Amino acid sequence: MTTHHPKVSKIRQRSILLIALLLAVVATACDDFYTDSLPTPDIAQPTPANVREGDPATVIETAAREALAAQLSIAPADSTKILFEHATWTERSPGCYPAPASITGAYLIPGYRLLMQHDGIFYEYNADQGLGTGALCESTFQLIPAEPAYSIVVPQYSNASESTDYDVIHIVRSEEEVAEFNSTFGDIAQIGVDEIEFPEEVLVGGWVEASPNPDVVRAYLSAEGTSIIIEVQIPEEFEEQANDDWSQIWALVDATEPDSIYEFLVVE
Repeated sequence: MTTHHPKVSKIRQRSILLIALLLAVVATACDDFYTDSLPTPDIAQPTPANVREGDPATVIETAAREALAAQLSIAPADSTKILFEHATWTERSPGCYPAPASITGAYLIPGYRLLMQHDGIFYEYNADQGLGTGALCESTFQLIPAEPAYSIVVPQYSNASESTDYDVIHIVRSEEEVAEFNSTFGDIAQIGVDEIEFPEEVLVGGWVEASPNPDVVRAYLSAEGTSIIIEVQIPEEFEEQANDDWSQIWALVDATEPDSIYEFLVVE
């Protein structure tokens, strides 16, 4: 049989009261923490007048074709659908969807993104989930044919010194420029000319902060029209080994102007 000493009982009661008090303080602190957190964004719902019935992909494609036809003076059927996907517009990533004037703070607008193409130019159309309100984005981009140039370049990775200028983009447009490059930058790479069709193609080389074996994905004119972006990516078979070490990358690009500016961009 167990007996309870009066002093022990009082100590236990005090301990229980102390624990309860601590829990109350923690709960109050948590309340204050969440009170000071970011406000819950408003979810904008379309007005009944802007709601259309039907399959979203079909309704939005029709609207985008009509908008493109009006802007480019072409027939609605002349453009090509490339991509249709769900999207959510926010005050931080509004896309080109016009946010409701009634919303002044954080907001979410569930909707859709449609990518169309005409005459080599890509156009984006954004809409909300009501399907009756949408916008054709002003920014466009034009894909420029490009391919990796590994077969004509022999990189000398082991000889790349700490003084290598990673910001320099090398642009080679003729056999004379190939010879000049090989004599000036022999410690970086040796370029052959067998597979380059000058002046139709341009050999563009530089360094990217991605390894191993980055590959050219695509090239396109920037939205501002000021430079040609060459996207590179680590192939799937090397994803587990991917790191931020510098690698040399070369691409053959055509359909560019003599004064074009080139930039390499690593994509996930």
